Amino acid sequence: MIRGSWVTAALYAAVSLRIPNLLASGPLSAEDLARATGAAPDPLRRLLRALAAHGVVAERDDGRFEKTDLSDMLREDTPGLRGLTLMYGGPVWWTSWGETLHTIQTGETAFSKVHGAELFDYMQRDPEMNALFNRVMTEGTVRLAREIVDAYDFSGFGTIVDVGGGQGWLLSTILAAAPAAHGILFDQPHVVETARPVIAERGVDARCRLVGGSFFESIPAGGDAYVLKWIIHDWDDDDATKILRNIRAVIPPAGRLLVFDRVLPERITDNDFLTRQGTLSDLNMLVNVTGRERTEAEFRQLFDAGGFTLTSARNTSSDLGIVEGAPA
Repeated sequence: MIRGSWVTAALYAAVSLRIPNLLASGPLSAEDLARATGAAPDPLRRLLRALAAHGVVAERDDGRFEKTDLSDMLREDTPGLRGLTLMYGGPVWWTSWGETLHTIQTGETAFSKVHGAELFDYMQRDPEMNALFNRVMTEGTVRLAREIVDAYDFSGFGTIVDVGGGQGWLLSTILAAAPAAHGILFDQPHVVETARPVIAERGVDARCRLVGGSFFESIPAGGDAYVLKWIIHDWDDDDATKILRNIRAVIPPAGRLLVFDRVLPERITDNDFLTRQGTLSDLNMLVNVTGRERTEAEFRQLFDAGGFTLTSARNTSSDLGIVEGAPA
């Protein structure tokens, strides 16, 4: 565990040099890759051997290196983990994690100490980080969207509002699975504009309306279901309650609130992979944003404060949390 950060640093270097893309066309030697990337041959070979030891690339008998299933997930032309590697391994995220102790001692985010602003305010002045963050959210949604529509039946809703829906991948997947439904994609104006090509490419633009705004101010009316994926966990209870109350102000009596966030266990009695992932994600929310992952009891309290009754909460086999509520 102590050396886990070294693996992240190695992955970041490889992805920054586009090694996974270069290996996609066939095996290459360290010298070939050095010429293609401008890197020094011996240090690059040592990086590649470390990555081979972790299954990211494979070293052949002739000394050349070749792709693996893991390296394919790090290519820039696939919706895998490249964006997440660049964000978590890059200097913006990396330096804030170095101030974790500050967060534990003060309750303030390490991100704000290091960068002088909370994450979402910081991204407004750093277009490169903003674009990377949006890419990471889209990549994650591409991986989960199919699972969401398999796990929850949206066919009974007439209009589905995706609150903080980013570039529209989840909503377009939902609308493809529920062909009679219409959708409203709601996010900040500059984010919504980037969704137009996705919505059009996926063939649901005739059934989907794009609305720009802030979910802290108001939420579009007219939905039967209000969806929030990876939104509520970004915010503390006060801010999360504001979002829920704004939805409560417009949702009809028979409407449904659907929150897709992890549901943490009430007590940590196991150290399985999903539990480790969930609790580390909670630390990430603590260090880098003002939010948190929540237990079912914490979701219930939050829903009550926002004007909703929690009707069900569960995790899928991949740790996707589905928390459903109805207007109280």
